[in-house]
Amino acid sequence: MSDFENVSTTGNTDLDSQIQEIFDKEDSEEIVENQETADTEEVEKEEKEQTETEETKETEENQDNIKCPEKFLNSDGTVNVENLLKSYQQLEPLINQKADWEKEKVVLQQQAEYGKQLQAQQQALAVQRGFQNPDDMQLVMEVANAQANEYSKFLYTVEEPDKVRGLLSLYAQAPSPELLERIEDEFSVDVVKNVSLFAERLKNQVQERQNAERYEQYKKEAQEFVSNSIKEYPQWFEIPEFVEFFKDALSVKGDAFEMSKLIQHLENLKQYFHKQFIEEQKTNTENEKEKDSLKNLSPKTSANIVFNKKVEDYTDAELESAIEALV
Repeated sequence: MSDFENVSTTGNTDLDSQIQEIFDKEDSEEIVENQETADTEEVEKEEKEQTETEETKETEENQDNIKCPEKFLNSDGTVNVENLLKSYQQLEPLINQKADWEKEKVVLQQQAEYGKQLQAQQQALAVQRGFQNPDDMQLVMEVANAQANEYSKFLYTVEEPDKVRGLLSLYAQAPSPELLERIEDEFSVDVVKNVSLFAERLKNQVQERQNAERYEQYKKEAQEFVSNSIKEYPQWFEIPEFVEFFKDALSVKGDAFEMSKLIQHLENLKQYFHKQFIEEQKTNTENEKEKDSLKNLSPKTSANIVFNKKVEDYTDAELESAIEALV
């Protein structure tokens, strides 16, 4: 019994020792792990601080490389914050204004595109109904409606008012010479004459109004075209000769030409004339050099020749020698 107790005690002691060793080992591993974590965090912290230092240094170097205009510097070289602020305050409205211009430009482009689509639809509808353009269709339809209304005032004079009323309604929607002739047959000559005069006066009024509207539309388009051209090519409009040329182009072609193509043609002419001018300058320079060379030419120096006899008394050899000496 005592032997069993001794064995148990010995076994318990060994077990306790093993458990303690395990705890000691876990504690040791935890300490090592914590130490490694601390070391890693320290390394990361050092790397982060080094990176931030380098970025700060780079930013400072970039700031040092930025040159401030002299008008924003004081006499000692420091930045004049007041002048810089004033400049920004003056520039800020222009930036906002430019943004507004861009928005306005987009809206105008959208409106112009919508207007073109609407015009195309109206043109297609006019052609479908047998007219050349929307203005002609509007003229005929407006006059036809007025005629139908005017004839309706005299329905009491016809034998079949309901029938004529139907004809007038149809004529107002789809006027045609044949239908108008049928309507006129239902009324007296005096009524037809009065309505015809009324229709003619109205037709002239509508045409005058259309001409005025067309003129205003052309005027508006021309003003927009000129305004946009000046904005896009301001340097050209500083040249009086170009302004006169531009006026003539407008009077002949209206705005039916692309400004960019016109400017490109002028740029090509400008390059051609510049090349021609350079060639002329070169030719003139060469001519001046030749003139200078001729001016610098002088007769050959020779001893004074005293002519003691007449020319006819000289022999051919003497004359030739004398001429050479002079030349």
